[in-house]
Amino acid sequence: MRRVLLDEAVAVGDYLEVASERVTPDRRRRGEEYLRVEWVEHIARPAFLDPASKQIRTRFAARDVVVAVLCEGMPGAVLLRGGDHHVETAVERARQTWDAAHPSWPVRREPLFVGGEVPRHRHGDRARLEADASEDAEDTEEPTPHDTAPVRRRRAVAFTKAAGQVMVGDYVQIHAERSPADDMGVDEGFHRVEWAGHLPPERAGGLLADPGWAQGAVTLLSVHGLPGLLVLPETDVRVLVQPNPERIAADQRERWHDGPVYELTGMTVPDVETLRTGDAARRPAAPDDEADLYPSMFADPHHRVLHLSGTTGVRPVAATELPWPHSLFKCPYAERAKALARTYPDTPGVAQAAHAELFTQLRPQEFAACPYHQADDWEAIAQAVLAHAEAEQAGDDERAEELYAMEHLSERDRKWARRMVADHLWWDEGQARITNGQHRVCAMRAAGVTSLPVYGRYLPDQAPAATTDAKRHARQAVTAFWTGHLTALWGPRSWRRRLGPALARYRFLWGLLPQGDRQATSRKGSARH
Repeated sequence: MRRVLLDEAVAVGDYLEVASERVTPDRRRRGEEYLRVEWVEHIARPAFLDPASKQIRTRFAARDVVVAVLCEGMPGAVLLRGGDHHVETAVERARQTWDAAHPSWPVRREPLFVGGEVPRHRHGDRARLEADASEDAEDTEEPTPHDTAPVRRRRAVAFTKAAGQVMVGDYVQIHAERSPADDMGVDEGFHRVEWAGHLPPERAGGLLADPGWAQGAVTLLSVHGLPGLLVLPETDVRVLVQPNPERIAADQRERWHDGPVYELTGMTVPDVETLRTGDAARRPAAPDDEADLYPSMFADPHHRVLHLSGTTGVRPVAATELPWPHSLFKCPYAERAKALARTYPDTPGVAQAAHAELFTQLRPQEFAACPYHQADDWEAIAQAVLAHAEAEQAGDDERAEELYAMEHLSERDRKWARRMVADHLWWDEGQARITNGQHRVCAMRAAGVTSLPVYGRYLPDQAPAATTDAKRHARQAVTAFWTGHLTALWGPRSWRRRLGPALARYRFLWGLLPQGDRQATSRKGSARH
């Protein structure tokens, strides 16, 4: 069972989530995210935080408490970010026994950090758990033996480097062991470094009450999946030689940290070129079969290329490229769309075909009655949003702020445009459904807008798609549904492909469908054209 605790409620013996969101085709292992806490201390009004910091988290923590933990299998301490943290309370007894018998850190008597104090509460204090647990705690099934996984020849190859040589982009081993060890995934325990900083030896005393623990300089890391700042002594760490490229792309897109979790007095950022030169001299060549450890997570080659090489942002997308809505639940004609869908065969894509057909049926006055269609100039709105996005994505903040004014738009259109800046139309290239903005896409289609400002993942430098009239495109969508449905039923014969357009136009031909589909249409009735 997973519980949510405030950082100050975490205690020795808790299984704290310290390594989440490992993207892998190898299957996430049960319990891999959680490690046993072996030491906790609370640092009230930590003096080592930079008083000149502009970072909100650092400024808040400087007036509050920072919780530090040492966990089983980790190479250093963690200064937890403030707020809620997940702990797992249903851990297999065999793992608990093994972890308790194999601690990673020697027993401490005094705090590790300047200003640190050992909290009074201890693991197993039921009142503490019940008092501090969030109402959002999640119940899961009782623990069972770990799942059977395909046997791998080996785990991913790693090499050793000094902690001070770790750089952004490295997949560093932030936890080295988990019981049972033979269940660990191919690259489990390794997570991407998103920021790296140093405290020189002469500054370490400002952070550590026990400077000898560091044995020299201190390395500070923000790591993907780790809810805090990793504090490393001058030790050796393990780094993956050749990480999974699909995982790299996902981690870069879904960053956890844009910099240090906390800003510390005296910390410095290492020279990137120096680190790269040193890494190139140390990093061994990967085995020839290293890539074979990571079978692709994508069945569609285009989706894989998009994942690896795509860009995420706002770009102009032809209305003809976008899928038709699958659920216009706020639309005054939503029930008509549902009624149309009930007349179709029960097969994938029905909702979108029905919404496309509904679009061909609605008259201008009916579109105008919908609140999402009540704008003065949707074309001008689309162009204003695209111009703002272009400036913002180019890093021209001054120009973006100027364009956000949108003074050339009417007051009503300005609201629509600014809403679109804050609440994107969202669609990844090739995706079967629009993620967000179905109602506004419908409104712009009805207004004749051919190029829409859409946020999402896409491949740059693609040739623009051809545009066509929206109602014609809707009819093409219905035809494509029927052609695809008949092809799935009877195979790709030419006469069956020609029957698709006829079925899309003449409902009486639906009687030619197989018995199951005929029953579906006759039982559910029909809708007007």
